[in-house]
Amino acid sequence: MGRESILKTVIGAVMVIFGLLIIFVPSFGLNLWLLFIWLPAIFMEYKAFVSEDKGLFVPGGILSMVSLILTLNVIFPAFISNGGWALFIMAPAIGLFQLYAGTTPRNSALLVAPSILTAISVFFVLLTNMPSILGIFVGIALFVVGGIIIYTNLRTSLKR
Repeated sequence: MGRESILKTVIGAVMVIFGLLIIFVPSFGLNLWLLFIWLPAIFMEYKAFVSEDKGLFVPGGILSMVSLILTLNVIFPAFISNGGWALFIMAPAIGLFQLYAGTTPRNSALLVAPSILTAISVFFVLLTNMPSILGIFVGIALFVVGGIIIYTNLRTSLKR
């Protein structure tokens, strides 16, 4: 199976999933505006795979992630307000990671930003979904670690 055949299969599968969602999830049928976000995302991803324009991975990845988050908010009402908002932080990370994976030779510096953005996103998803008491412990841990970093930095700079 060639690369283009695989991509056409994926696009067909996405269309089948959309069809099933429109049939079986009534609220999805009311939100066909999502297709106007999904279609450019899928088009950009497809063009990035089949052409030499790998720069389309970044906007395609961002739009794909935003489309997924908005779709999940339609399927599961209040998804965004219950912690899904933190996944918006991960959208550029998806695009940058796709750019890293799609280019040759691979530039490992492209992994720095996606790693940081993913860590921040996961942190906020966990923080949003934890009970408030656990959030206090996370705050205390951040305070202690930050204090240690400041203390060691000041100590080494004063020794010079």
